Amino acid sequence: MLLRMFLEFFKIGIVTLGGGQAMLPILQHSLVRELHWISQEKFLYFVSVAEVTPGPVALNMATFIGYELRGVIGSIIATLGVVSPSFIIILIVARFEQKFKENALYTRFMLGVKPVIIALLINASYLIIQHSFSNPIYYLMALCGLFIFTLYKKSPVLILLLAGFTGIFILK
Repeated sequence: MLLRMFLEFFKIGIVTLGGGQAMLPILQHSLVRELHWISQEKFLYFVSVAEVTPGPVALNMATFIGYELRGVIGSIIATLGVVSPSFIIILIVARFEQKFKENALYTRFMLGVKPVIIALLINASYLIIQHSFSNPIYYLMALCGLFIFTLYKKSPVLILLLAGFTGIFILK
């Protein structure tokens, strides 16, 4: 099971471009729908905890899910699996950085990937909204957070803290 877990997270890590948020739909599809390792509710719980926990979302998700499946060793294996592809790719790119910059095929590939990253981020947001918002106040809070972040350019940490305190005092 540990080798399978490493390989699944490695596979997810190697195909995900665009950061941790873009990884969420892939994690959800693989771990919830295909492998049935965790439930949709548990997945959404891990997303919310990973978002407010310091560090990259993808790394936090792998650590939490690995721990859920196999304890401490599972969290280590899942985390290593998800970060290994990036680590290997960074080493290769650093070694051949100038050749990558000058390669037209690489440049066109990256231009093609960028719009899909946006689609993955929108999909991740949709998954969270679809399964998490049971009260209309949540939609209002999401819109307020987006408004504050977009209009006033405030820190996401400040917005998360404000939302957390709103939850303490207003939501039941």
